[in-house]
Amino acid sequence: MTNFLPSKKYRCIGVGVVWDRDRQRILIDRRLPEGELAGYWEFPGGKIEGAETAAECIKRELQEELAIKVEVGDHLITVDFEYETLRVSLIVHHCTHVSGEPQMNACSEICWVTVDELDSYQLPAANYEIVRALKS
Repeated sequence: MTNFLPSKKYRCIGVGVVWDRDRQRILIDRRLPEGELAGYWEFPGGKIEGAETAAECIKRELQEELAIKVEVGDHLITVDFEYETLRVSLIVHHCTHVSGEPQMNACSEICWVTVDELDSYQLPAANYEIVRALKS
């Protein structure tokens, strides 16, 4: 008999680095207290569905989860990362907040922070590559 380990789940995720209009602060949100990576802070986004592009996904997810409209800009970085039970590809774009007051529809907290302040928030491991890209 062979020990068979099921392959890890894979998710391709569109992620928005949402800047305020002055490009001084970035929007992060805190994951709900249950589920994967519960309570961690993250850059908002979600799973790319069907034939959706990363930019279309980011626009949709931020509208659904935070009730904000964003203009999706340049690609920042793509991060391929393996957690214990999950493989992810984070396709990250700079975004500009256009309208709407961020709502906590799918998170427990929302915060506008500077790039330097990101170091004081507990982020999922894959997100630290995004922070490095923002600082370089």
